[in-house]
Amino acid sequence: MALRIKVKICYKSKCVETLALLNTGFETPVPMISLPIELAEKLGLQVGTPIEFEGPGLTRGSSYHGGEVTITVSSEKETREIKAQALITPGEEEAIMSDKCIEALGIVIDLKSRKWWFT
Repeated sequence: MALRIKVKICYKSKCVETLALLNTGFETPVPMISLPIELAEKLGLQVGTPIEFEGPGLTRGSSYHGGEVTITVSSEKETREIKAQALITPGEEEAIMSDKCIEALGIVIDLKSRKWWFT
């Protein structure tokens, strides 16, 4: 079961609103957001150094550093904003927030009822 939330991602003066998948299995040491190439281009991100990763089922792939972005998430009552490292991931179809990104925003997830809220 997946949960996606509306986010605003900004890099310098460019911003894009999109849905982002909350993926607690995307474990990172710092807040990160994986972006498809099309979204990275809209933001004006530059492709940086490659990062090799191992995904589910021992699949291997590459992402590329894209720089620091600002992620803004709003609930009915409040808005929160954090800085995160962008990863440009060829073949990705949607924005995916890492566990540390979710944690830094203080998001709590209830997958059964498909709801989320801030702590």
